Amino acid sequence: MAEEILRHDVEDETTLTYEEAVAEAKRCLQCKHKPCVDGCVAHMNIPEMIKKFLEGEGDEARAVAISGNAFPQICGRVCYQEIQCELKCVRNKVNQPVKIGKIERFIGDTYKNPIPKISEPYLGKVAVIGSGPAGLAVVRDLIQENVKVDVFEKKNYFGGVLRYGIPQFRLPNEIVLKQIEELENAGATFNRDQNLSKTFKLADLFERGYDAVFIGVGASADNYLDIQGKTSPKVVSWKKFMEIVNLYDEPMKHTLFCDVTTITCIGGGNVAMDVVRSARRLGMQAHLVYRRTVDRMPARIEEVQEAHEEGVIFHPLRDPFLVNQREDGKIELNCVVTELFVDEQNPRGLIKNTQENETLLCDMVVMAIGSSVRSLHEEGLETDEYHRILVDETQKTSLDSVYAGGDAVTGSLTVIHALKTGKNAARSILDQLRQTK
Repeated sequence: MAEEILRHDVEDETTLTYEEAVAEAKRCLQCKHKPCVDGCVAHMNIPEMIKKFLEGEGDEARAVAISGNAFPQICGRVCYQEIQCELKCVRNKVNQPVKIGKIERFIGDTYKNPIPKISEPYLGKVAVIGSGPAGLAVVRDLIQENVKVDVFEKKNYFGGVLRYGIPQFRLPNEIVLKQIEELENAGATFNRDQNLSKTFKLADLFERGYDAVFIGVGASADNYLDIQGKTSPKVVSWKKFMEIVNLYDEPMKHTLFCDVTTITCIGGGNVAMDVVRSARRLGMQAHLVYRRTVDRMPARIEEVQEAHEEGVIFHPLRDPFLVNQREDGKIELNCVVTELFVDEQNPRGLIKNTQENETLLCDMVVMAIGSSVRSLHEEGLETDEYHRILVDETQKTSLDSVYAGGDAVTGSLTVIHALKTGKNAARSILDQLRQTK
């Protein structure tokens, strides 16, 4: 590697001590109208969680959090609290909002809510397809009601985007693996290399005696810019890059990145920030190309600021149009210089190309422009034009006893959105099982 690996341990910097957590929790005003709850995608009862914690009932505080989002130790790390619950905190009017995310994280890490092991007779038998956040939320809620749950995952590891897509400096793999181990110990089974519509069909599951099925396959198709040279082996998706970073051992990582000292990432969202900040931790020089201005990037402001501080080189107002691989193995990314015009009709800004071009030299180009839902070939399963599964307000699909949630339904959204749909589906499945008993 060309540069020394950054030693920036965010875990240590953001973890509260018990005393700090208490002091921060005491800042909560226990508002009558609970605006923070409205700001939470899952509508978790945040004041009640804080109240229980301050009363010395830590396990009960964690239970409140779980009832809202299933995994507080995960959401406390990866949720965008500054634009959700903390944005609505009335403390914003006088100084700083209560650090809800850090309190939730402390509670999730510190206290326990063991899941009872399931035993016969079961309330029912359910197949969960996909082990990402939506699927895991379904598993947790069903297991707690003595439902036999089998998980079918197409990859050879479990956790979905929680494992491959989020940098470990934000969400260590150990946190996710611990949640999966807890579910296994309670009686859930996890099956690898099981790909819906390829290695099995929905009909097969019902023939095997499952009472209901949940589909949480995520948005697994990579998006690439439609530009010349995009098929170069040195152009990879953000998923592939992050999977290597998060899941490969050091020798394999070194082999795959042995000639990579500089990357150029295309995109301006949180995924792009994850890519470039991870690259910096591997000692790489990291460039980020975005066709609008930095202040109009959809990424969290704090992520952009931290990327700047960590040495990421930003190239705003650049729109790639050609990838050229040279004989020496280097990659030229040719970009047109753009201009941005903002008015009432175009609040994000209207992009116009100039006559000027710029060429960036690197060893690898990473596309971080989102993901799409793959088409599922299941008879009777209704989807929209983007292959997203159509569901009603209960997460039920067009097929009897088949439910769906997460990015496979909504398109690429956040972890908390996926958890919310998973919990909603679990409630609906439980209603179905109880009605048929």
